[in-house]
Amino acid sequence: KAKSQAMITLKTLIINAPEELRAALEQIKGPITLIRHIAALRPGDMTSPAASAKASMRAIARRWLALHEEIQIHEQELERMVREKAPKLMKAHGISTMTMAEVLILVGDNPERIKSEAALAKLCGICPIPAQPQAARQTACV
Repeated sequence: KAKSQAMITLKTLIINAPEELRAALEQIKGPITLIRHIAALRPGDMTSPAASAKASMRAIARRWLALHEEIQIHEQELERMVREKAPKLMKAHGISTMTMAEVLILVGDNPERIKSEAALAKLCGICPIPAQPQAARQTACV
């Protein structure tokens, strides 16, 4: 949330920045490149609106970069732990690290309490609704 909020604030500052600063920033392509450029700004003395905008944008861009790096470190560690605990499931197509981590958290240290695939599905909140024949659906809707 903090990373998203920093990006929203940074975009707002760019939109409201003085014209010459905004025009210069619009030329930079790619969000990461833009954030790194802003983080490297040198605002100088706070004697103009442009310097004030640069200082504010620089602080927020640096905060965003720090959060981005921290999140990457946590995601790498989470992936390592999930691969260690469930290597076969991680090889399955379509299962992300975050999904597998949630399943492992739900199962916990006591996988014996889950007696079937249906029980696991219910615990994860992914119970499918049984398909009904066409006639039964029409009757149910009436």
